[in-house]
Amino acid sequence: MSKKEEDFIENLNLSRDISSEFAIAEKIIRTSAKGRKYIDITIVDRTGQMDGRMFPHPIEVDSVHDSIKLGSVCRIMGRISEFPSDSGKFNMVINVLTELDDDEYQLEDFVMASENNTDDLVGEIRRTIKDMKDPHLKNLLKSFFCDKNFTELFYKSPAAIVHHHNYVGGLLDHTVEVLKISRTACEIFPDLNQDLLFCGVLLHDVGKIKTYTYGNGPISISEEGELLDHIYISCEMVKEKMEKLDTPKELSNQIMHMILSHHGPVSLGWGSSIDPKTPEAKTLHYSDDMDAKIKETFQR
Repeated sequence: MSKKEEDFIENLNLSRDISSEFAIAEKIIRTSAKGRKYIDITIVDRTGQMDGRMFPHPIEVDSVHDSIKLGSVCRIMGRISEFPSDSGKFNMVINVLTELDDDEYQLEDFVMASENNTDDLVGEIRRTIKDMKDPHLKNLLKSFFCDKNFTELFYKSPAAIVHHHNYVGGLLDHTVEVLKISRTACEIFPDLNQDLLFCGVLLHDVGKIKTYTYGNGPISISEEGELLDHIYISCEMVKEKMEKLDTPKELSNQIMHMILSHHGPVSLGWGSSIDPKTPEAKTLHYSDDMDAKIKETFQR
């Protein structure tokens, strides 16, 4: 059964009761200003995402939270309301949430896909690699982007479950957008090592091909992604290639540093294991952060 057009998230902009199907992207137990525990749930469909709140009996909050399966599609009964008042932002208070079987919904209602031309984006990457002067960096990138098994995953993978580029093809979109931002930075700051920066940009999120699952259901995190996170996975993938290619140690350290620090200062708590210290690492971080934040604004 397909969702009704008026029940897609992009159309939920009036206060009303609702009973429809949504996929579960995130869940977390929070405490209100009045001290009441509740479950904060991010729901998604192919048109976008929405914040939902569920208020079970206090003694049932933990068990209800644990019973909600990330990546599942559920029939949700609740009420759409504007919160805070006059903010123009609509949320859902969830009263009943029931997981559905695969034959009870249409998968295409819950999987978003990029609207960009894949060939154009791939062309941008290929031209960047072709124009590189550093043979070690060029060979490293070719070891990834000339590998059909890798590119089939990279060109289709999402970049996230929620927030930004959380759709099929999102990783490719995000990578090329960060590349374009970094290219502009090189025009402003010509002393940046362009080959090093672009190599870091193209490889910083490669681990996301193993971090998320999709295709047989809504986007969800894989076991590997849950336990290791994409930054570690990316580093391991790149390190393995560099060891096989005998990449010079100094260059290897520069690339690994960019990947490990691309989520910014450790104090931010966004996943970096070290602060970005080189000009190229800082440029990658700010380019990545700018693209993610602006894209999230447009997706909401």
